[in-house]
Amino acid sequence: MKILYLLILSLLLSFSGVGQIKRDSSNDYAQKIIGNWMKDYIDMKDGSRIDDPSIDEITASMLIFRKNNIAVVIQGKAAATTPFEIFGDTLLVGKMVMYRIQKLTNYEFVFTQILENIPDYQLRRYHYLATQESSSDYFNRRFITSNLKIQSNGDSVYAFSKYIFPKFKSNREDAFRGLVFNTFEDVYEQSYDLIESIFNFPEKKKGSFKVAFVISKKGILKDISIKESSDSSYNARLQQAILQTRKLWIPADIDGKAVDVLFNYEFNYNDKQDESEDNKYFDPTIYQSLLERGDRQIEKKNYIKAIKLYTKCILMKDDAFDALYKRADAYFTLKVEKNACSDWNYLATKGQKKAEDLFLKNCLKR
Repeated sequence: MKILYLLILSLLLSFSGVGQIKRDSSNDYAQKIIGNWMKDYIDMKDGSRIDDPSIDEITASMLIFRKNNIAVVIQGKAAATTPFEIFGDTLLVGKMVMYRIQKLTNYEFVFTQILENIPDYQLRRYHYLATQESSSDYFNRRFITSNLKIQSNGDSVYAFSKYIFPKFKSNREDAFRGLVFNTFEDVYEQSYDLIESIFNFPEKKKGSFKVAFVISKKGILKDISIKESSDSSYNARLQQAILQTRKLWIPADIDGKAVDVLFNYEFNYNDKQDESEDNKYFDPTIYQSLLERGDRQIEKKNYIKAIKLYTKCILMKDDAFDALYKRADAYFTLKVEKNACSDWNYLATKGQKKAEDLFLKNCLKR
């Protein structure tokens, strides 16, 4: 009987110790997590690179954890608050989303997704670094100041981006009549498509043009210049097409102050780019804009136009994995399985496990 009592007592002490360790761990994490954390990078739990680089764009750029168990999640201009709790090494955000804390020091915070029955190569791992910057300081440094340029005449101008852009008025006579487009995606798509349609470059002719223009703080279109042209005989025609949008712009502003915005548009009518020229044509802003235009065409179920836009992205750089995945999905939706399988097969040869799974599932006859 005495032996049984001692055994039970030892077990109780053992479980009590485990519980104390868990509580101490939670308390330690709860203290260290308080503060501002800036995104460093994202990879997969198994250490491999992420399949879709666009994931990085939609992930919080800054996390702020407060003592009242409220977290502020900041992504671009958007910010949202959510409750959080820590249990042992588990971080609960909101009511449903859980992460495993892998590392939490005064300087570094690393955590991974918790999802059942999902292989490691499909689980994302997030790396954040402690920062003394406030959210407004970070936003201005990352998205505003970085886009500031000084023109030859000494005036300041901001590059057209999803954070700084003018509004654009519809010139259509249908249901869009009188509508003002006030999101970056809509302004880009509507202004680009209108210029391209007025330009009306011959359908079967090859060519490429890079243009720049400024929408001033008064909404005036000015400083149109042709940066590159494959056929100078079309330059005046393109300038006239841009000029026809002059009454449709509403100036951009930052914190209520109007600013000049510089546009750089590329109109490419080449079916195929010389691979040696890829770096010359690659521009991250243009690439991202083409990708987003393709996404909007998918939303409208214009799959053929989306495929053309994704193909332009793919021609711009070798590792356009996000555009390849999206193009494959569009092909598959159109039941052009051969082309979809070709894209998945190419991605698989580049070590993309997700593409390998899609190829095995959809392309091998069983």
